[in-house]
Formats: sequence, C-alpha cells, structure tokens
Amino acid sequence: MRREHEFRYTQLAGILREQILSGFIRPGHYLLSEHELCKFYGLSRTSVRKSLDQLAGEGLIVKKIGQGTIVNPNLRLDPPRRKVLRIIATSPSHYVEQAFPLLLGAFADRFPLVEVKLVRFPMLDFWESLRTSREMGFEPDLVFLSNRQFAEIEEAASLQDLSADLAGRTESVYPWLLEAFRSNGLQLAAPVTFSPVYLAYNSRLFEQEGVPLPGPDWDADRFLDAATRLSRDTDGDGLVDQYGLSLSTSLSRWPVIALQNDVRFDGTAEPDALFRTLRYLHHLMFERKAAVPCSPSIRLHSRAFELQKAAMMLTTSIELAGIRDLLPFTPQMAPLPFGPARDSLLAANVFVIPKDSAVKDLAVAFLHTALEPMLQQKIMKGLGFLSVFDSVNSRLLSPMEREALLLTDDHIRGGHFLHEVFRNPQLVEELEAEMELFWCGMESARSMAERFSALLASSRR
Repeated sequence: MRREHEFRYTQLAGILREQILSGFIRPGHYLLSEHELCKFYGLSRTSVRKSLDQLAGEGLIVKKIGQGTIVNPNLRLDPPRRKVLRIIATSPSHYVEQAFPLLLGAFADRFPLVEVKLVRFPMLDFWESLRTSREMGFEPDLVFLSNRQFAEIEEAASLQDLSADLAGRTESVYPWLLEAFRSNGLQLAAPVTFSPVYLAYNSRLFEQEGVPLPGPDWDADRFLDAATRLSRDTDGDGLVDQYGLSLSTSLSRWPVIALQNDVRFDGTAEPDALFRTLRYLHHLMFERKAAVPCSPSIRLHSRAFELQKAAMMLTTSIELAGIRDLLPFTPQMAPLPFGPARDSLLAANVFVIPKDSAVKDLAVAFLHTALEPMLQQKIMKGLGFLSVFDSVNSRLLSPMEREALLLTDDHIRGGHFLHEVFRNPQLVEELEAEMELFWCGMESARSMAERFSALLASSRR
C-alpha cells in the first residue's frame, strides 16, 4: 500500500513538473486547486499535498495561504536552443508512465539535438485542457490518446492523414487494428499498443483453495464453480473478504460477458438476451457472492486483484502492465468462459498528428520510432504491453495465451472497440451512471434491461 501511495504522488509531481517546465503553466499563474487535482487525477488529498510539497521543495511552486498554489514568479525558463517536439498525452496512462521512457530514449538516440516536451492532461478534462493549451500558444505536434478519446474527436479534418507516412512500416501490423482508426480512406491514427479484454487470474489463490486451474476446457460452469469456491470469509468475521472475481462496472469491461452470449448493443439482439446477462451478473454477485462490483473511477477492481482479495479480473495487457510491479504474484491468462460466442472488447493507445504541427517531420519520425519492431518487442518483453505487430506477438506469446487473447494468425476473433459497440460516446457515460442502482442490487435485472434498451433505442433516433 505504501509503495503504491508513493508511486501515485510521484506520478502527479512529474505531471505538474512537466506542465511548469514546458511553459504550459507560467510563472505567477495558479495551479488547479487541491480539490480539482484530486478529482481530475483520481488521487487522495494526502497524495496531492505530498506532490505539491515535493514541487515546493524544488522551488517550482509557492503556496499562498487561503489563495491556492502558484508557479514560482521568480522561476526563469531558458528558451530552447534546439528544435522542439511537443507531445500532449492523456493521463493517467499506463503506457505513458511505463513505456514512454523507453520510447523517448530511443528517439533521443536518433535525434540528439531535438528536445521533446511532454505534457500530460487529465483524462476527465482532456479536450478542454487541449483547447486551453492552444489558446495559450502551446500547439502540440503529436497527441497520444486512448481509443475511447479518439472516438470523441469532433474535427477529424484537423488531423494529418498518416497513410503515406506509415507506408512500408506496417506490413506486420494487424490489418483490422489499422482499419479501426481509418475514416473515409484516411489513416487518422497510428496504434502503438492494444489489447483484448481477457480474464487474468492468480494461480496462488487457486492452488491455495484447491481449485483446478483454468485450462482448454474452461467454460461457464467451471468458471462459476471456481469463482464460488474462491470466495470466502478469510478472517472469521462473517463477511466475505476474498472474491472469485473483481468485476469493474465500467462499460469497457462487463459487456464482454454480454457479447459472449450474443448480445448486440445495436438493437439487433433478442430482447431477452441483455436481461439474461444482467440476471447472471446479479446471480454471480448477490446469490453466489462470487464476484464484487468495483467502481472504475478509483481502480478498485485492480487493487482488489493486486491485494489478492480477488482471484480473477477482467483486464487488458495495458492495465496489467501498469500494475505489474505492484503485484506480489505473476498473473496468468485464462480463456474467456462466459458463453458460446468468442467475442471480447478491445482497448488501444494511438498517436495522432494535428495538421498544424510545426514540425511534422519530427512527429512522423517519433511515430516511426514507436513502430520499430525491435522497440515494440523490448517494450512487450520488459513491460508486458502487447505489440501491434503480429510477428512480435507470435514470438513472445504461448499458444494458450494467444487463445486467451482470441488472436489467430493476423486476425482477432470477435474483437470490438467500445466506439464500435456504442456509436455515441456520450451514451457510454450516461449508461454507466444509469446502472448505479443495479450494481448495488437495488434495481432488478429486468428493469435495468428495459431502461438500458430504451436508452440505446433513443440514441439511434
């Protein structure tokens, strides 16, 4: 717990330091309030204060009692003497935190006279922060996004078509992965990592409870039996404190169970299909007590897995790579067992280049560096992020791992990005908010299925 706490406040200090030294927050200007920093970066007030104390100790900020925190008015930023590549990235991002140091190092080896300025903006306020940065004169040359943020882009015409820039460098990249970020024949984004949602498990807990490990014959019945046996009261106080499954209530996770049971969120599914999935979730959580619903806003589902309070969780290689140093065990992959359809959701991180980039040649060179097969292999082998190259994944993944990830040759079976499942990005947040009572057991599966379907129908009108 202490190590994770230190990890988080050090991250925030780094983000704010980047914003100050890049000139995004200028000397004499106010930082966000402690309350806003807690909200935007998902941290406790204690972590935020430790971050600010660290920056104050470095002389970068000054705390004004009763007014807030400002960048030290006496801070002098030396004008850059070299070419500058400005990158804006979403935060929090496991890829930025873990893989970017390797990426920046490789780029610096090739372009030692180029200075890279990386500024991270909070995910919750990303587009507003990007707009503000442009108004203040900080124009990005490269923007790093999640697939969900890419789907929110309203002005695709402002992005560079990368088709010619990527020519000859993407032969081994999964064709369907590139296609997901094309529009009207234009390649608007370059993916640098991706992952299907899969089931990760803690083999220690399985062995400790005498539960057979998942294998090729892993199915819905075996999963339910395992999750039930893995859930128990470990300290004798009458409350279950170890669960078979940590289940994120985010729409980027649980719909995998629905997709595996032929639920389609475009109105073409059998009317009762969604009800059966939601009823199954209630059965799993409240009747079997084999799963615990966890809010994604505080990453509780991954913390339960990390603390060995949950034996399994639906996750991605992107998420797992971000917490692997905090895990006291080596997580394993299991085939998704929830239904007859071999479907799953997908996540990805991508780069886009704005058309008004001042140094397009350097932005493209940075993309080329990120897509070097040897660097992709180094990042995958050392950190756990899947490569966008089938050739790299084929070398480093076992047959069972490829099966768990639904990867076959250069294809993926039944993979869907969230923006392909829910075409309206605003609908995702609305649906997540509408399900709060359901996750608490205070709304029936039937009622939730009817309201969910009605919201989907209204969004298509």
